[in-house]
Amino acid sequence: MQHDNSPALAEEPDSPAGGAPRRFSRRGMVAGVSLGAAATAAGFLVPRGFDQSTPARAVGNDAEDRVPGLPASLTKVVDSWAREPSSHPLIGDWRRVGYRRGAAEPRRPDHIVAASSVGIRPGGSEDVSGRLQKALSDLGAAGGGVLSLDAGRYVLDNPLFMHDSNVVLAGAGKNRTTLFFKRPLRDTIRDTTAWSWTGGQIFFLARERLAALRSPDQSQGRGEGWLSGPRLANVAPAVRGTQVLLVDDTSAVKPGQMVVLEVDDPADNQLLREIAGDVPGAASYDWAKRAPGLNRTTWTWPVVVTDVLSSRTVRIEQPLRISIRQSTPARLVTLGPTVHDSGVEGLTIENALLTQTKHNQNPGSNGVCFQAVYDCWAKDIHVLNADMAYGMTSAKSCTLTGISAGGRSLHHFTISRVASHDNLIQDFVLEDFTIPAVPGSYLHGLSVEALSSGNVWRRGTLHTGTFDSHRAMSFENLRTNITVTNKDAVPGGALNAGPYFGARMVHWGVTVTNNENLCMDITDQAPRALTVGMDGLTKPGSRLNGAGIDFEGDLQSERLEFGTRLQRQARDLLDVQRAVRPTATF
Repeated sequence: MQHDNSPALAEEPDSPAGGAPRRFSRRGMVAGVSLGAAATAAGFLVPRGFDQSTPARAVGNDAEDRVPGLPASLTKVVDSWAREPSSHPLIGDWRRVGYRRGAAEPRRPDHIVAASSVGIRPGGSEDVSGRLQKALSDLGAAGGGVLSLDAGRYVLDNPLFMHDSNVVLAGAGKNRTTLFFKRPLRDTIRDTTAWSWTGGQIFFLARERLAALRSPDQSQGRGEGWLSGPRLANVAPAVRGTQVLLVDDTSAVKPGQMVVLEVDDPADNQLLREIAGDVPGAASYDWAKRAPGLNRTTWTWPVVVTDVLSSRTVRIEQPLRISIRQSTPARLVTLGPTVHDSGVEGLTIENALLTQTKHNQNPGSNGVCFQAVYDCWAKDIHVLNADMAYGMTSAKSCTLTGISAGGRSLHHFTISRVASHDNLIQDFVLEDFTIPAVPGSYLHGLSVEALSSGNVWRRGTLHTGTFDSHRAMSFENLRTNITVTNKDAVPGGALNAGPYFGARMVHWGVTVTNNENLCMDITDQAPRALTVGMDGLTKPGSRLNGAGIDFEGDLQSERLEFGTRLQRQARDLLDVQRAVRPTATF
């Protein structure tokens, strides 16, 4: 499917800044009794004492005591989230975001090899990509380690592939070590316009995935997505928020195993309606006509099985993000070839300066890309003269910290696409460009699309760009504690990919420096969305109305403290959630 088009934009009719919040009609989740009946009808015998009738509940610490400076209106919202952290109708539970689901900080392996010890030194004009690649592969074959680069400039003709787990490429700091890439991915991997939105000069992916990308029958982004293996178990209907799943057989499931949950969209589009928050407009939406690229899809979500509780039940590490119905067949399948616990740190990726192309014709002067991998990271990285600076294509639980980009204008700063989940992007800066965009090219910004969920952007500054939700119904993503000069950018997405937004998209603690409201307050377009503490704008709204309202009727979204700059302790919703620390009981 075509990746990207730029919609016509229109001003939202004037509404009072900071006026009464949008009405939020809380609709209860489908009763667990009906889900239990559906499980029985589907042939799943519910074990005695096994109760799926309600999602996880929680007893929270009072938000007013835990978060100084939180306004009363937000105290009520946070307290309501703390009582139902994994099934709240407006707010996701992002505490498990990032590397190892937030349980640990990325850490280098103890085994370190200096690149200079194998004859790789900066300062020359010869290509060192082959020797660097061999050193990385040797570390992978030995079980992992760190390849340490001296300060200075290295010249590379080809990208570097991070094919192995527990391997780290580490420079001396992004202001000290530079990797200069002479050629874009079009000239090194294969000629495809897909490099406009995926692929990296430092590319985390399994060897099998690279082979698929190089295959002549892969074009326009096909060959993306998770590589999955055999079916492990069928999953019974279950409510959003539960961590215990009823399955038909656990004999093939192992505790500690990362698996893929696959959920199919049926003919009545129940899955897509669920992802849209089941607002009234999702039922009347013509999915087949308006979203042929999304209609009858399968949602894929990697998740760890922590416990095999019985021959028919398993516990998963994270609460279920959507409800599974009798009409939406679901299963656990093996996660195919992948890479985990690998990273890149402390360097600048500089692409040879090429004239920017028109939109979606980019040759792949890219930065870092994570594809079909989990628990990987990028830290203290700068990218110059990129088409796409940082990409997550079917990435899970990756952390990007201290990242930045600049130089020539680009297409995407960060993009999370094709079922990318639970990634954390923090402490980021998109600089003003030294060479502005050429006519016919489009800048986006912080992009998310294609049923990606659980991702967080926080503690960042955009000197240009916007909050781009790139159609295909990403959902339950958070942008918080960000300052943005909202300029020179438009939202995008394939015109056959349906709505911009799924449910529970939250913008919290955002400052806009130039009074441009494009894509900022999205409560006029997104279902069950929440905009909180957005300042620097004289009126709310997204200006996306010119592209057509996706869902007619009550969106059940809410806007609070519009025009108010939240105090520091209350500005970052991830910090707020971690401070309140609800205690879940199952």
